[in-house]
Amino acid sequence: MAFLRKVFRWSLLCLLLGCGIIASVEVWTALHSARYCHEDLTALGSNRVAVVLGCSKYFTSGKPNAYFHGRMKAAAELWKSGKIRGIIVSGDNSDRYYNEPRDMRAALVRLGVPDDKIVSDFAGLRTFDSVVRAESIFRAGAVIYISQRDHVARAVAIARGMGIDAEGYEAPLPPVTRRTRFTQFLRERAARLSMAADLIIHRKPAHLGNPEVLPF
Repeated sequence: MAFLRKVFRWSLLCLLLGCGIIASVEVWTALHSARYCHEDLTALGSNRVAVVLGCSKYFTSGKPNAYFHGRMKAAAELWKSGKIRGIIVSGDNSDRYYNEPRDMRAALVRLGVPDDKIVSDFAGLRTFDSVVRAESIFRAGAVIYISQRDHVARAVAIARGMGIDAEGYEAPLPPVTRRTRFTQFLRERAARLSMAADLIIHRKPAHLGNPEVLPF
């Protein structure tokens, strides 16, 4: 019985510690992003560079990904508002059959964004990489990240935590099942813990390189 009580106490302590860490990361993220993320594009600053965070065009089931199309629509709206000089599409280009920046670029051109106002970042393997590369490789300066609410808050928190002048434009959330929403909630919590670790240990993106001059 004494052994079981000790195991219970240690398990409870670990649980409380884990909950405390998660809560701390959530508070930190909110403090660094809540004032800078907006659904209304009129609340955003002007003369910035937009960074559209990577997303697959299709779900694994083969159905069109509403998150992807929501981000593309938001980016096109932001461009047409005149608030941005251009757009960086940053995502995964893991093989010749999967290329997020290529798909995003094509979708934006179809929505009326000029091709010469779009730059592709093929090494945005993670949100952290996209944020760091926008500053260190593309020298974007003041940026507006585009994604759905929780994701864009994380991107802005990363940027603000690194001293980057960043805002977020929240793309619409598509209707999904309760199970999908819960899965996404858990995934975002894990991603935020990873974000905290990245910032604490000053992790570098998987791929860096020489700076590139934006054409806008």
